[in-house]
Amino acid sequence: MLQANRVSQITVLSEPVLSAIPGIVHGFSTRRAEHNAFTLGPLGSENPAVQINRARFQAAVGMIGWPLLKLKQLHSNIVLDLRDTLAASQPVDGDGGITSLGGLALGIQTADCVPILIADQKARVVAAVHAGWRGTAGRIVEKAIKQIVGVYGVQAEDLIAVIGPHNAVCCYEVGEEVVTAIDDPEAIVRKPEWAKPHLNQALANKNQLLKAGVPESQIVLSNLCTQCREDLFYSYRRDGARTGRLLSVIGIRP
Repeated sequence: MLQANRVSQITVLSEPVLSAIPGIVHGFSTRRAEHNAFTLGPLGSENPAVQINRARFQAAVGMIGWPLLKLKQLHSNIVLDLRDTLAASQPVDGDGGITSLGGLALGIQTADCVPILIADQKARVVAAVHAGWRGTAGRIVEKAIKQIVGVYGVQAEDLIAVIGPHNAVCCYEVGEEVVTAIDDPEAIVRKPEWAKPHLNQALANKNQLLKAGVPESQIVLSNLCTQCREDLFYSYRRDGARTGRLLSVIGIRP
């Protein structure tokens, strides 16, 4: 279960299972700071206030001065192997990042989609994945695990995966085209009082992690809904395109 911490007026969420891994640093942002509009995106923004907020958030999670590797999220299933700091100055096209370099922050932005942070229990490699319904349909998190195993030689059973706050099944109404694209009956919920089916984004991605070989005991699911919890999170569906952005980060201590 995610824990809330207040650091320098900023409310940060962390997962104890990840925090227990020596050398792993991570955090999920909220909209709470000295006001309730603490936004961290979009990642390509040159807005000075956003950049200051990012630096404050990174300091709050223990990543002071770490380059933030940024993805130009496309709702794709592209997973990048990041071996330098180029993405810190210019966002690169993709929705997942993997690195074994220390002192770098992998960042994922969301405002209803699923942020997934992944770490090897020996702190040899970390990954951050942005899984909207299109990325989920493209099996992006399963692809990320296969890349970690294939490129870095880390076994899937040595990985911890944390599915962070997202638009949960209580609120995430979808059309039949999404049902078809996801192709996971377990993740689709229909109720007589609902006009349309709802997608359980967490379960769909959990099932992909299981298929990729991550043990169920090492997959943590947040039950916090971005659309329900207006006090904590931004939500695209609730507030529209002008809403703020949340940032989830993970890295390895240098």
